[in-house]
Amino acid sequence: MNGRIDNLSGDLFFENDLDIFLNRELESFTTLQHTHDFVEISFVGEGCGYHYIDEEVIYVKQGDLFVIPIGTSHVFRPSSPKQDKMLVIYNCIFRLELLDKWKHLLQQDSVTYDAINNPSQCTARWLHFQDKHDTFSLIVQNMYREYLKKSAGYETVLTALLIQMLVLLQRFEMINETETASFRMFDEVVHFIKSRYTHNLTVQDVADYFFLSASHFQRLFKKSTGLSFTQYLQNVRIQKCCELLKSTDIPIYQIANQVGYQDMKFFHALFRKKTGVTPRQYRQNFQELDESDISC
Repeated sequence: MNGRIDNLSGDLFFENDLDIFLNRELESFTTLQHTHDFVEISFVGEGCGYHYIDEEVIYVKQGDLFVIPIGTSHVFRPSSPKQDKMLVIYNCIFRLELLDKWKHLLQQDSVTYDAINNPSQCTARWLHFQDKHDTFSLIVQNMYREYLKKSAGYETVLTALLIQMLVLLQRFEMINETETASFRMFDEVVHFIKSRYTHNLTVQDVADYFFLSASHFQRLFKKSTGLSFTQYLQNVRIQKCCELLKSTDIPIYQIANQVGYQDMKFFHALFRKKTGVTPRQYRQNFQELDESDISC
């Protein structure tokens, strides 16, 4: 991408001695390609478009995640200037000082660690992950809500969620190729779950479909996602609930039924556990954001 490259300073974003900042950006064609003096993790939350990064142009869609080190130039663009072709990016930026006390929790012989802490010595100018199994979607949204609400102790929660994300990125990076090959049908498993999550789906159902024992299936599933089958299925269902709460006026009990929950008491407890708020509060939060025309 030709043209001038801006250099953004973290002083434009960080407030009150807090070395982390989050926003939700509806991308346009007005932002210039830029570098920055902070580390950035960008997650494609909605839509599709292009990521101009260094000298490359990468097509991006929902679920793409990038780790952008200090000094790497980049900018996101929607696929078209038309309003129906939107690209929504969640950005988490932070100063390196934020991790000073927590480096010992990270695997230091990894590309993720080097890209963040030693970009000049790292062979990778940036990192690209695909969140095929929705591992990062809820983490990013939880971080964003914490940052917006700024409830008591939110700084600690944000740091903990960031550490969790970095550890999971390292796991993604270091997945054993042999184990991946032994579960080569995993994309089919995910498709199977996502196409049937509204039903009373059990581990045995999925294991039987793929001619595996339930115990062997659960072991492979856990190794591939870091989650149990039940946790993953719950994440899929709650994520769909969140989408429906944001985009429709369907009554909450009908949304719960649509995604496979008949027990409303259990549904409300699970939703609050996963998101930190009730379904009604979640819907109200996003309605308030729209009414305030907050573009992050």
